Amino acid sequence: MKSKKDQLELRERKTRAIFLLKIFVYVAFLLFSGLLGEIAAPYFPKIQRLLNAVEIIVAGNLIISLGRIILVRFYLRKKRRAGLHANFVLGINHIAGIFNVLIVLLSIMVLFDIQPLEFLSSITIVAAAIALLSKDYITNMINGLILMFSDQLTLGDYIKFGEIKGKIQDITLLNVVIVNEDEDLVMIPNSLILSSQVINHSRQNVKKITLEFEVKLSPHLDLGKLESALKISLTPYLAAIDIDTFYIKTLSIQKDSVRIKLQVQLTHSERSMEKEIKRKLNQRIILLTGEN
Repeated sequence: MKSKKDQLELRERKTRAIFLLKIFVYVAFLLFSGLLGEIAAPYFPKIQRLLNAVEIIVAGNLIISLGRIILVRFYLRKKRRAGLHANFVLGINHIAGIFNVLIVLLSIMVLFDIQPLEFLSSITIVAAAIALLSKDYITNMINGLILMFSDQLTLGDYIKFGEIKGKIQDITLLNVVIVNEDEDLVMIPNSLILSSQVINHSRQNVKKITLEFEVKLSPHLDLGKLESALKISLTPYLAAIDIDTFYIKTLSIQKDSVRIKLQVQLTHSERSMEKEIKRKLNQRIILLTGEN
């Protein structure tokens, strides 16, 4: 199986091949644009503006692509395999996309003979109003870039946000996309991720299974027997857990029930095994609480 760095380097080789193709297209455009302008000028007087606009788009895209390739190549050479995070490349791609949109807008101004500086000065008030109305959108974009260029959260991390647990599938300029334990896609705004408590289980040296449940309050309730019975249920999984770390504790005693927390550490992180152990514990808890 290829490592994350190998996969990124493979994609970058494809990107560099596409970049060389863009250079070929740009050179061909420069060679034939003059001839095309002379032929089409009698039928389409504004052909030169169109050619200039296309040239700006292609040249701008080439410059942006070259800058992106250099930055990503430098990053891949600098980072070790263990310290590599796909977020950086993701952030560079989004910034390149933003610059490409600006280049397209500039080419449209050239096509319609609009002076960029005059245009910007004339829409200053409108731009300020738009920025005010879309401040949440802009804040989310900025927070998204912060997440992309940080190494606190990265693609593939298993996190907990409030009651949501899942694996980070994507980080966009607006949301962090999580696949939860039910295989549902959950989109959380970037501003909420940065302003709330997030537990990153993938960065923990110790992987834990934690369950909270309620037991009916009765004179026959024996926490010692409950703990022993749950420990016995984990006997088939001794290779995957550290049984010495298993414990239960009382969180609260209410009028009709007792709230209990169970915790045990895993010896290695494996999602399928973790789900199986949780299912086994839940089934055993249901049987034991039904007996009380």
